[in-house]
Amino acid sequence: MPCIRPFKALRYDTDAAGTIDKLVAPPYDIIYDNWRDRLYDRSDYNIIRLIKTREEASGSDPGAKYERAGQDIRSWIEKGVLRYEDKPSMYIRAETFTVDGEEKTRFGFIALLRLEDFGKNIHPHERTLSGPRADRLNLVKATSANLSQIFSIYRDTDGVIETRILAVTAKDPDISFIDEQDIFRRMWVVNDSETIDAIVGAMKDREVIIADGHHRYETALEYKKYMEPQRTKADEPFDYVSMYFSSADSEGMTILPTHRKVFDLDHIDKDEFFRRLAVDFTVEYIGKKPLKEVQALIAETSAETSVFAMYTRDGYRIARLNKPDNPKRLDVEVLHDDIVEEMLNITKEDIAAGRFLHFSKSAEHALEDVDAERDQMAIIMNPITPDELFRTVLQGRRMPQKSTYFYPKTMSGLVMYSIDDKSIS
Repeated sequence: MPCIRPFKALRYDTDAAGTIDKLVAPPYDIIYDNWRDRLYDRSDYNIIRLIKTREEASGSDPGAKYERAGQDIRSWIEKGVLRYEDKPSMYIRAETFTVDGEEKTRFGFIALLRLEDFGKNIHPHERTLSGPRADRLNLVKATSANLSQIFSIYRDTDGVIETRILAVTAKDPDISFIDEQDIFRRMWVVNDSETIDAIVGAMKDREVIIADGHHRYETALEYKKYMEPQRTKADEPFDYVSMYFSSADSEGMTILPTHRKVFDLDHIDKDEFFRRLAVDFTVEYIGKKPLKEVQALIAETSAETSVFAMYTRDGYRIARLNKPDNPKRLDVEVLHDDIVEEMLNITKEDIAAGRFLHFSKSAEHALEDVDAERDQMAIIMNPITPDELFRTVLQGRRMPQKSTYFYPKTMSGLVMYSIDDKSIS
C-alpha cells in the first residue's frame, strides 16, 4: 500500500521574494527558451532559475548550470527567500480553469510518497526516454531537492478523500493568484492531525498512477540508489519524493488528447496508404469541415471502437476500426501499433529521435501545420478516459509517449521538498 506523509516544505517568503505570481513557473518540460527568458526577467528569484537554468555561455561546462542551481537554492535559503514550514503539513491545491467553454475546478494535495519500484502500488502509464532522466538526476544531486511535484492520480469513487479536501477549501486559502494562462490557483497549508491522518489512512488502499513526471519518479529512484551508501537509519529523507495527488473521479479531472503529425514521409503515397487502411478500418472522406464538428463525429462511437480524424490538405477522413477488441484497446495503442508502425513504418526509435512523427496538444495548430505544408497529415485523437487508463495500466502495460495531456499542469514553485532531515523531522 502506498505510504504518504506530511513534511515541512520549502516555500517562498513573499516578504523577501516578492508576490507569488512572479515566482512560480510551469513544469520545466513545457517551457521553451523564449518563455524561459520571460520568466527569468520576471524575478531574480523565479523558480525557473532552479528548474531550467540557462547556459551562461556557448561551449561552457554542461555541468555548470546544475552547480549554479545548487548555489542559488542554498543562497536563497540563507537569505530567507525560501523558508521551511514550521510544522509538517500537507498542501491542498485547487485549480479553476475553462475548457471548451466549461469552467472546472480540479482539487488535489501535495505530500511525500515513500519510494518503491514500479508495479506494486505505484504505476507508470507512459514510456520514457533516458535523456530527461539524466538531466533531472544531475539537478537533484546539485540541489538536494524536489523543486516541483510529480503529478499522480488515484481512484476515489466513494469520495472519501474529496470530502476531506473540500472541507479544507471552504476556508480562505493561504495562497491565491491567477497565472498567465488565466488559471485561478489556490493553496491551503494543512497541519491539523485529524485531516492529515484521515487522508493518509484513506490513501493506503489506493493504487497510484503517475500522470506527469515519470522521469522525475525514475530520477528519485536513481537518487535513492546514489545516496544509499550514506544511509544511517531506516527512514531517510531520500526514501521519499514530493508528489501531487488528484482524484481521477473528480469532476475537475481533465485528460485532453495529444494529437499526432506525420512529416517527411515523401515515399508514402497518400492514396495507397488510405487503401491499405481501408482493409481493417472503415474510411470515410468528409472533406473540409469545422474542427468542432469533426471532433464531435469521432467522439460519437469512441466508446465502441477506435476512431481517428486524419487531415490532409484535401480535407478529413474518418477512420473507424472494424473489429475492435472487447474491451477495446486504447486508441493510441491501435494508432501506434497498427498504423504508425505497421503501415507508415515509423519505429519507436524514429519517434524517440523526433523523426517522421511529432505531437501537438492543439488540434488547431496541427491543422495549420498541414495547411502550411510543414506536415503531411494530422491525426486528431479522442481523449483517454480514466477507466481506460486504470484498466490498461493496472494490467502492467505502458502506453506510447504523449498518450495523455492532463490539464492544467501543476505549478512549480509553490512547494519544494528539501531532501534533508529538517523536512521530515
